[in-house]
Amino acid sequence: GRLQQLVPHASCLLASVHACGILSDILITTTAEHGLPLALVPCCHSRKRKVLEVASPFARSVYEDIILNNKGGGVTDLADRLDFARMSALENAGLNVREVFLPSIFTGKNRLIMGFLPKLRVQSTFRKKDESQSKTSAMSPRKGQMPPLDNEPSIIPKRRFLKGFSVPCEDTKEKRELVSEISGRVAANIRKAVMHNRNHQKSPQMDISLWLPAEDAGLSEESLRHIVESKHNVLCSISKVGSIYVDPSGRRAQTFRIQYKNYDETTLLPFEDAKTMHKQLYDIIPIEFPGAECR
Repeated sequence: GRLQQLVPHASCLLASVHACGILSDILITTTAEHGLPLALVPCCHSRKRKVLEVASPFARSVYEDIILNNKGGGVTDLADRLDFARMSALENAGLNVREVFLPSIFTGKNRLIMGFLPKLRVQSTFRKKDESQSKTSAMSPRKGQMPPLDNEPSIIPKRRFLKGFSVPCEDTKEKRELVSEISGRVAANIRKAVMHNRNHQKSPQMDISLWLPAEDAGLSEESLRHIVESKHNVLCSISKVGSIYVDPSGRRAQTFRIQYKNYDETTLLPFEDAKTMHKQLYDIIPIEFPGAECR
């Protein structure tokens, strides 16, 4: 998965060791905007303009001074200045910030930036969580502070990353069980296959519109399901889409929606395989149900 598929929560510590380049700034921005605890060891400091794309608004001017100014040459204290901007963002967002240094015997990049929610704010976070599930910000916005982002935003929210799945970073029994379900190689392979399916559908679905026979030929959702499953050795669910259409001549038509999936739930049915099965129905249905025609 991607970092953008994490759904942050104040009950979960964001931690990263040697967060390379803008990854550190993404985590800082997320922490500042959502009011989260953080433990960050930055790495690979850079003055590329891409930094400004993810820089926290809480220290925008500090970032711009580093990236846009001093064009006459390199910045010898770049690491110190960028990390100062990062800590400024956290402080301006209302967090308590500590800077400590790990023993250099372990790593030369040894600055550890920690952000803590003030005690009263931590209590307020969970009280608000109980009062309203729709509120996602752990901190009430102060004057000059950005308003909370809406509807469980991810890290630097980008909805397209959440379409397949998301990872909730919330310390509750329900969310821990969910994370356990989506963990592991089997689940990862299924998600990978989903991302390659059209519209990221786990179970491909397609519609088929039929002219109904003049007389009852036993055409129903159940009879269609039996044909699909017996012909192709797959599971399917079928439902009607809308009501029956009647044209001026009196002919009746009905659209059915068919969802295909494998018997083995640990494997995914590719969209192209489902499409092949679906096309074969156009030849099978008129034979099985005399008088029925595919539109």
